[in-house]
Amino acid sequence: MTRILVALALSLVSMAATAQPWPSKPIRLIVPFGAGSTSDIIARTIGASLSKDVGQQVVVENKPGAGGTIGAAEAARAPADGHTLVLGTVASHGTGVIMMQNVTYDPVKDFAPITLIANAPSMIVVHPSVPVRTPAELVAWLKENPGTSFTSAGPGTTAHLAGESFAAKAGVKMVHVPYKAVGQAITDVVAGQVKVMVYQLAGLKGHIDAGALRPIAAVSAKRIAALPNVPTIAETIAPGFDFAPWFGIMAPAGTPRPVVQRLHQVIVKSLETPELKKQLDAQGLEAVGMEPDRFTEFMKTDIQRWREVIAASGVKTN
Repeated sequence: MTRILVALALSLVSMAATAQPWPSKPIRLIVPFGAGSTSDIIARTIGASLSKDVGQQVVVENKPGAGGTIGAAEAARAPADGHTLVLGTVASHGTGVIMMQNVTYDPVKDFAPITLIANAPSMIVVHPSVPVRTPAELVAWLKENPGTSFTSAGPGTTAHLAGESFAAKAGVKMVHVPYKAVGQAITDVVAGQVKVMVYQLAGLKGHIDAGALRPIAAVSAKRIAALPNVPTIAETIAPGFDFAPWFGIMAPAGTPRPVVQRLHQVIVKSLETPELKKQLDAQGLEAVGMEPDRFTEFMKTDIQRWREVIAASGVKTN
């Protein structure tokens, strides 16, 4: 009888522990890219808003490398209790998984998608010392300077693929220079050590506004609202050219559904506030706010699309 009472008491203690209100401690938000990246900007913007709404601090941790797969792998291994999230991207949960070897997670099965936060228009920029202002002038200059280096968000990212695909479509030769952290890549382009970059507007806009970088073309299907006078590659060089990345919040697979739903509601509510909309618009980001199940289906379709794009591009996997 005593053993039964002890077992019952232990069971009640366990039930009480699992029934603790969420969140019961600070929330860790892993960013699979470095400080100053578009992912970092989005994570810190959303994190600040989320922290106010759930009453716990959101701690952003940058874990860059390998096309976003290092940080995503760490998130996949974390306890599924709603206290670890990841700012997943088309790289960490799409192109990087396809192009990088030894990826230890499944981008769909090992995560609980919460919401697709935003699409981030991307573009080609050059250092002001490069004497070009249009896509056609850039192509002509690259033909005169074969082997020019360019950089991006890193190997296996949509920015990397956009640069390689642009070179192939334009019939020019460029050499990709990989960086572990995009912040250093931007620094070197601003310094003129690398002349060309393909990246999201959010991470480049401050430098463009300051005149430290010159925008040449958008690599998304349509022009960027924040820079309406900058043409697209699709309308000037290669019809149908579209390399627009996405960013979303995810948790490890197995995270309780009520927690996922609450996170979704809180984040979408934040995205609809004038304050956050203004912050995202200022960075050239297009807010989305997709439902968890729809986000899952979107990821499945998007991964297949990128498999086809990568195969057609001829870019080798690492």
